[in-house]
Amino acid sequence: MKAVVTASGGAMGGAIALRLAQEGADVVLNDRLEERTHTFEDDVRATGRDVLAVTANVTRQEGAAQVIGAAEERWGRIDILVNVVGGIKGPVVNPLLETTEDQWDYAMILNLRGTFLCTQLVAAGMMERRYGKILNIASVAWAGEAMHAHYAAAKAGVVAFTRSTATQLGPYNINVNAIAPGGTSRNIAIDMGTQPGEPPKIASSVSSSGPLGRTNLPEDIANAALFLVSEESRNISGQLLTVAGGSNPSL
Repeated sequence: MKAVVTASGGAMGGAIALRLAQEGADVVLNDRLEERTHTFEDDVRATGRDVLAVTANVTRQEGAAQVIGAAEERWGRIDILVNVVGGIKGPVVNPLLETTEDQWDYAMILNLRGTFLCTQLVAAGMMERRYGKILNIASVAWAGEAMHAHYAAAKAGVVAFTRSTATQLGPYNINVNAIAPGGTSRNIAIDMGTQPGEPPKIASSVSSSGPLGRTNLPEDIANAALFLVSEESRNISGQLLTVAGGSNPSL
């Protein structure tokens, strides 16, 4: 399998890329900062799979084309696309009356545009080959969590985009799904040392209050991603899988 994972210089994207490589996929890593692009390159290469790191901003047309083009030039096809790019500009707790126009626009661009551009660029090839797996990273915030309406709205857009493209691409044997992570630690190295039952050692991107009582490790998202891009989920499409310690705010 040939895979592209955006934002794979970060903990979540890097963990997904590594997990796919461990299961036999060749991987294009991507980040907008060169020093982060190579963070997981050696780990992926150690699996014995082919790996290519591409520094580019996929929220811009030229950046998305650079990443997708590099994969197609290398392998001639893309079987798996994982759109991880996303986030918030400014404080996570951001009341509506304090949210700026720039913060709103940034949330829409960062969380939606790259997902749209990369999906659009891989769709034609997947349709021609009548095969493909596309996975988008949303958030439990999509259901309308208070205090960051801009981020919630953007992630709700990711969910809607996922369902719309799943409907359009399904007749071509292309699966499109999304994951809604709850609180997920940002640093894979620190959390790898956390013992069962211990609180996370660093701050999470989103707090976790699920009945299991623990914040996600990046590997928790990676394992869910592996399932949704594998043949074990071949008859699942247009779905949102919540990974949040048993909490289901999105229901």
